[in-house]
Parts: sequence; structure tokens; C-alpha cells
Amino acid sequence: MRIILVHFRVGEKDGVSLEMEKWKKALQVIGHEVTYMAGSLGKEEGFVLNSIKYVHPNNHRIHSQAFNSLTISEMDLKDEIISYSQQIEKKLGAYIKEWKPELLIVNNLWSLGHNLAAAIAFHNTTKHFGIKAISHNHDFYWERKRYAHPTCKFVEDILERYFPPDDPDVKHVVINKIAQIELEKRKKINAKVVPNVFDFDQKPWIKDNFNSDMRKKFGITEKDLVFLQATRIVERKAIELAIDLVAEFKNRCFSKLIGNQIYNGRKIENDSRMILFLAGSPEFDSFAYRDKLRDYARSENVELIFGYESIAGERELNHTKIYSLWDAYTMADVVTYPSIKEGWGNQFIEAIFAKLPVIIFEYPVFKSDIEPLGFWTMSLGDKYTVHNNFIAVDKKRADQTADELCDALLNKEKTLQMLERNFSIGKKHLSLEALSGYLKGLI
Repeated sequence: MRIILVHFRVGEKDGVSLEMEKWKKALQVIGHEVTYMAGSLGKEEGFVLNSIKYVHPNNHRIHSQAFNSLTISEMDLKDEIISYSQQIEKKLGAYIKEWKPELLIVNNLWSLGHNLAAAIAFHNTTKHFGIKAISHNHDFYWERKRYAHPTCKFVEDILERYFPPDDPDVKHVVINKIAQIELEKRKKINAKVVPNVFDFDQKPWIKDNFNSDMRKKFGITEKDLVFLQATRIVERKAIELAIDLVAEFKNRCFSKLIGNQIYNGRKIENDSRMILFLAGSPEFDSFAYRDKLRDYARSENVELIFGYESIAGERELNHTKIYSLWDAYTMADVVTYPSIKEGWGNQFIEAIFAKLPVIIFEYPVFKSDIEPLGFWTMSLGDKYTVHNNFIAVDKKRADQTADELCDALLNKEKTLQMLERNFSIGKKHLSLEALSGYLKGLI
């Protein structure tokens, strides 16, 4: 079957882009011909549909009118959305005629609410050409504050009709049980749960000739303990909890580590530093949050390193060396994953593959879909409060987690055993092989 995977962007470090890459591999393994279509492709091959770029001036203007403040008439907004939709349809139709796909797998265009015109255009085009579609719904508009208050009835109608479309030629996929229940409740649409997965059969991420200088590049010595925050820098990742954890860990546990080797053989000395390394980049509206994190880390005496300007989806070597996200895991000793809200948990699974201890906050999907699989983790709990727009957890729980981490770092035999067990669980339930099985049943 000829299949096009569709999204606003491809080849970047966001969770949807990473997941599309895995779907492409799994679909090819079971015999399908697959390509991409997106507003930007990075280094991937496929069809570029500029009008659906994640950041596009037409969509930015419409988005502001639709969800922030309506400063034009509702009829003018309607005309602008329809005109933009027709622009997308024209180019999309040309690509459909050229490649003749039998199936479109539409990622988030029919669920997130980010581009109203694109949702209309893709539905009209699939109906016009009689093409089957799968709506792969990673995130829904009702999960995001920015879409909570449509400015007029026309926008409400679009969200109701197209996000996602209730159509016999469209199958629906969600990535967790909570979304499955909520979609049925809100729209009376049945969806299949296909969890996010990872390639557990790839070569391990290890130090090599390319990345062996990564610590030196960022001013980190071999004696320093690195906590890796691999997510994007956005508020729902609650990175301030990682700062709190490192601060508590330094106060409670550093003296116990001095002179000892931790589970991976690294020896901690008097002059070792505790470093929180942020590998992901801010979204376009998250730079203020980045700056707040920097100030907060200083106030808590936590050394914070932003590495995103030298990290991309894959390695590059032109005028300067660019490391891959996977390279960041090779210099990490611990992974922090304190998100309070996730559709799944890509960075959690990456930590499992990398065989690193991981600190988590028990966000709802973790509890409903991931925890039952039996992974070993160290947890900050499942309850939080908000102070000065920052997330906080109970101090006793944070202290307990810091102590658990200290014990895990020093207990080499048990920790390595549990990390291997985590890897085996991930390979069984969340691998590309497992995904191929899910997709055979779906397609």
C-alpha cells in the first residue's frame, strides 16, 4: 500500500516527529511504501507543503483571531479560513495526483486545533479523491489552554466537525487509554490505542569518536554527575522540579558519594559538580520560561547547562559539530522526567533504552498506561501545587526521592539489574516489533 505520513513538521526533536519516524520504519517492515508530507521536512525526503508549516504567517493571524481576540467580523474570519484552506487544498491535490497514495496517516492536524484551515483542507481532499485516512491523534485541542476559548461560533463549529472528523473512511488512533475514553465521551468516536514505541534493536548509544568530546564541549568533566533533561523546554515539562531535585540531592547526598564509584563506574570526588543538562529547545512561546528556569537555578545554586544550540535530531559536521539527541544520553548519569502532563512519554522510553535511572513525576498517562507494565523508577509522586507559576511537590517526597537516588547510584549490582529489566520490559511492549503488530491489525 502507498502511504503518506502527514504532520506540520518532520525531522525535528518533538515527540510527534520522532514517532512518525518509527511508524515509517514499522510500516516499511510489513511491506508498505511510505513517504512524508509536512510543512518542513528537515533532512527527510517527501512532499513539502509550505502552507501547513508549524509557524506560518497566515495561520498565525487566523490563530490569533480564532483563539485570542476577534478584531475582525466573524464573516471576515470565515472567509480568511476558507481562502487559506483552498490554498492548501490546491497544492495537496496536486501531490495526491502525482503520488496516488492509498492511505493518509494524519498526525495531529485533525486533533490539536493548531491549523483550522489545514484540517478542513485535508478532509475535503480525502473525500474528493476517495482516500482512506487514519487520524493519529497525539494531542487534542481540549487538552490545551490556548484552544479553550474560541472567539466565535464558526471556530466552535470547525472544532466540532473536523477535530477529529467522524467519518466512516477515517480510522482513529490515540496514544493512551485516557484519550481513548475522552474521545468516546466527547465525540462518540471509537479509537484504537497504539502506544508510542522505540527502536530497541538499534545499536546502543555509547561513546565513540564523534561524541567522546561532548562533556568537554559543554565544560563538564568526567568527575561531574550529569542529570539529563532531554525534553523540550515548555512549562508542562515542569523542569523546575528537576532543579529542585538536584538541589535536594546536593544537600542530602553529595557527601555520601564523595570517594565512591556510582553504578556506571564514575568516581565522585570533592570537586565533582552536580549538573542539570537541558538537551531540548524552547518552543517559540517558551523563551520566557527558559529564562525563569535559568534564574531559578541560580537562586537554588544548581548548575544549569542549555545544550540545545549544539544538539539536533541527528549529527551534523559542517563549520561546527552538532550532536544528536541520542549523544546527550551517553554523557548522562541520571535522567529527569518530571512532566506533569504528557500524551505518552517518549523521553521516558529513551531513558529505558539508554539503561539510565530515571526520576519521574507520575503524570496521569504514566499511571494509566506505562506504570502497569512494571518499570522500575524513582518517583516524585503524583500531586503538586503551584507557587509563583512554578510547579512544586511535597518536600518530604522530594527528600525521599533524593535518598532513593543516592542508594541507587551506590548499589551497582541492584541498579544494573533493574536497568536491564526495564530494557526487557520496553523491548517486549514498546518496540518497533510490537508496533508492527499493532499496525498490521489496524491497516
